[in-house]
Amino acid sequence: VTTLDKRAPYLKAHLRDGSVYVLTKWTVDEASRTVTGEGDLLGPDRRVRGSGPLTVPIASVALFEANLVPDSLALQEKTVVAGISGAVTIGCLALPKACFGSCPTFYTSSDDGTGELLQAEGFSTSIAPSLEATDVDALYRARVDGQRFEVQMRNEALETHVVRHVHLLAAPRPPGGRVIATQTGEFRQALDLGEPLSCAAAEGDCLPAVRAFDGLERVSRTDGKDLATRETIDVSFEGSGERLGLVIGARQTLLTTYLIYQTLAYMGTSASAWMAEFERSGPMLVDRAHAIRDILGGIEVLVPDGNAGWTPAGTVHEVGPLAADVKVVPLPPLAGPVHLRLRLTRGHWRLDFLALARLGESVTPTRQLPVEVTRDGAGRVDASARGSLTTLPGDAYRFVYRLPTGPEGYERFLESRGYYLEWLRQEWMAEEHPA
Repeated sequence: VTTLDKRAPYLKAHLRDGSVYVLTKWTVDEASRTVTGEGDLLGPDRRVRGSGPLTVPIASVALFEANLVPDSLALQEKTVVAGISGAVTIGCLALPKACFGSCPTFYTSSDDGTGELLQAEGFSTSIAPSLEATDVDALYRARVDGQRFEVQMRNEALETHVVRHVHLLAAPRPPGGRVIATQTGEFRQALDLGEPLSCAAAEGDCLPAVRAFDGLERVSRTDGKDLATRETIDVSFEGSGERLGLVIGARQTLLTTYLIYQTLAYMGTSASAWMAEFERSGPMLVDRAHAIRDILGGIEVLVPDGNAGWTPAGTVHEVGPLAADVKVVPLPPLAGPVHLRLRLTRGHWRLDFLALARLGESVTPTRQLPVEVTRDGAGRVDASARGSLTTLPGDAYRFVYRLPTGPEGYERFLESRGYYLEWLRQEWMAEEHPA
């Protein structure tokens, strides 16, 4: 039996039928997957249905709510922690990433030899168990030094991360070219990447910010009255022909994060109950969870329609404010010079890199499972274990992969699957407003 931290006065277990247990003096039996404690069972109408010694099957629970971090691994996977306050929030002002991180962050050695570089963040839209998803990110600037390839995964946010797997995808590069993924998950050969001739936005020339994937980003401010207001960027390239593609390296700003956190603040003290209700709901409500993403939209790529107008060619939509991802949008045949227009929500995107590429064939990457997994400060973890990793703030794991022979000839992508749960800040409760 693993005992939870008894400093937490209560443990609430929100059941899938709408009932909730409110327990004190609880213990967890990992073997039988049950929680036992003293307390009350409240029905969906919140009337007391039973009191005294109570046992709760973990399988019947949609969400646990605690005021301190649970020690039990059986509970960590679905526990929202409420009431993180005071010094933690003050610390967030000095180190924003510690509070405004976004899901697991992944680091590799940088291709310029300057040390570890943030390359990817996993499953950014998976903010609840029912939103668990798979995410594929390009390790575009990762350094290759032999067949041994290391990735460090960190939990740098006030979140609980449940990570199902972290796999490496290795795609053979064409000579002198790269491999870049499309939004639909296809992997395309990309040759003769050319930088823009011009880039014009509302503020004027934006060419210096987008001509190289170097961390120098073009970003704008949100509209003061409507956070979904669109803007346009006009960009031109040399070249023409068929099978062209626009390569985009970008990440989001904190706009989506702000809106999610504000939503949790409006939920206030009832946030865990709302989250439990969400877990009990059907696919329709799960689809609606993506409403913020859909309203803010992605980066739309438009091409001339031949009648002094523009027509859509595709959209890039990579959620996450910390690590830029690289995607390619295939274009219809175009005469040179190539003129394109990007349409995006103001203040929503940090645009780092634009290039025009000649697209080759689709390629199928090989999947590499980790040959070694270690937790910082705790030693090796069984890499063959099929169970998930549950991480808390400050946790870090290192994954080691073995690349195919001739590793420099492969493009690397990281495939991660899982979900995460936000910890609620006490300061948010002051803005509670369910309506």
